[in-house]
Amino acid sequence: MINKVKENLIELCQVKEGEHIILGLSGGPDSVFLFHMLREIQSDIRFQFSCAHINHLYRGEEAYKDEEFSKNLCQEYGIRFFLMRRNATEYSHEKGITEEEAGREIRYDFFNELITRVGGGYIATGHNYNDQAETLMQRIIRGTGLDGLTGMTFRNGNIIRPILNIKRHEIETYLENHYYGYCMDQTNLETVYGRNKIRLQLIPHIEQYYNAKFSDSLYRLSQTAKLDKDLIDSVVNEAFYKNVLTENECVKIDLPYFNQLIEGLQLRLLRKGIETIKGNKSNIEFNHLKAFVALCKSEATGKSLDLPDDIRLEVSYGKVIIKTKDEIKNFEYNIEVGKEIIIEEIKMALNCHIEKFDFIRNSRNTVSVDCDKIRGNLVVRNRRRGDKFQPLGMTGTKKIKDFFIDERVPRQKRDAIPIVADQEDIIWIAGYRMSEGYKVDATTKNILILEIREV
Repeated sequence: MINKVKENLIELCQVKEGEHIILGLSGGPDSVFLFHMLREIQSDIRFQFSCAHINHLYRGEEAYKDEEFSKNLCQEYGIRFFLMRRNATEYSHEKGITEEEAGREIRYDFFNELITRVGGGYIATGHNYNDQAETLMQRIIRGTGLDGLTGMTFRNGNIIRPILNIKRHEIETYLENHYYGYCMDQTNLETVYGRNKIRLQLIPHIEQYYNAKFSDSLYRLSQTAKLDKDLIDSVVNEAFYKNVLTENECVKIDLPYFNQLIEGLQLRLLRKGIETIKGNKSNIEFNHLKAFVALCKSEATGKSLDLPDDIRLEVSYGKVIIKTKDEIKNFEYNIEVGKEIIIEEIKMALNCHIEKFDFIRNSRNTVSVDCDKIRGNLVVRNRRRGDKFQPLGMTGTKKIKDFFIDERVPRQKRDAIPIVADQEDIIWIAGYRMSEGYKVDATTKNILILEIREV
């Protein structure tokens, strides 16, 4: 078993000597199994090894037991341990997303912050063979295409999954044979969650009545789909880089060239162009792209189609154009305390006033700033090249560009986010994070309340 995971790390995850692996340690069997595998293998590959645990605070006392177990496990073997506590339920309400999505965002934001802190490396997760089958079933039910059938991969950017080809029963048997303890999350046994229903009901039903090796079939499907996707990607990339022009955050394709392509390649080029502009392909549906391909056949200048996330597809003077709907021009307004400022470019208003320090009012759209830490005049503006600040809770500075990437802010929305600054530093990325250097502390006498709202 150890040799199999070691081979996965070297050949499939491509981990090299001296690199840092941060394991997402939940305390459950999968992550505990991977903990012991990495601990055993570390001396052979000579990577650095740490663990991170996130307490989402929605399972009461059970969550704290998992936290304590994970902490003690790391202490027992001398492994560096990082901890975050963040209420996933509250975060899901703030963001308007499900608790499952909120938990994932919190986890990976924390993991990426740690990767930055340790100077680079990988986030290791305990996804296993059965998880791959469940992921595929979930995507098939939702209506995925070929790309979704590839499932999870052993390595995706800085995320590695070293036990993706190891079955759940193999993991549990190994832990039992070696007397390694672990925690059980009782919510995994509840069928109120869609994924749990797939794991506990749907797949067992199919394996009992239709195909006893259905999970194996799903895993094979993911492998063959990946091979096909790799082939298609190579063709698309060659066509894109030879025939597509990217400039000023706008993608252009010659219309006659585009119209003579087979439809599958047309749709793939559009998807890649959209990904180039906004950083991902989310919210882009097959029907959207089919409709635009039909517009292109008419070759009539001025035809356009607006997609979600402010993406616009246009036919203009013999070109297919992919861009954001509206470009936000640079803006900057002087702030006067007690006076509302209307930011016309983004249809938002900023209010600020001074209060005696009584209590801190911080939310997504409101922050409390220590008045005595402000230097010179205040302005509200959008981002500028080279902008950086010290996010609240961090010791070092971060480029605004990197901060937006970590926060998953779509590229086309970044120029529309108001930034409050004094003459020396950025104070607040409105709606996201204030600066560590301006936080209220025990010495604070007066606070400046900053509030942003839509108009």
